[in-house]
Amino acid sequence: MVRIDENTGRGVAISTDCNGRFTKLDPYTGAKLALAESYRNVCATGAVPLAVTNCLNFGSPEDPEVMWQFSEAVRGLADGCQELGTPVTGGNVSFYNQTGETAILPTPGGWRARRDR
Repeated sequence: MVRIDENTGRGVAISTDCNGRFTKLDPYTGAKLALAESYRNVCATGAVPLAVTNCLNFGSPEDPEVMWQFSEAVRGLADGCQELGTPVTGGNVSFYNQTGETAILPTPGGWRARRDR
């Protein structure tokens, strides 16, 4: 949390969360878990969650397994945001994160920015 205004106590709470191992096992649920963990962490500061800015990191989309992981993770984030009533205000997708033929663990992570009360 960063305090922006000393007089009002207003600030910004940001949480970055994702477990690539969970997401590799089940990209849909892993993405929802990343969203939920980040949401809880922001709430724990006393802030009110307002929106999500995602950062989707995956291996080569030319690999059918990676493309499936990406598709399921996006579906999980969309469903999770709908359930929480939280809009996605932006984000990015980064593909080809790998060494040789070995892709990174998929991280559709919870890069979430929220405003405090």
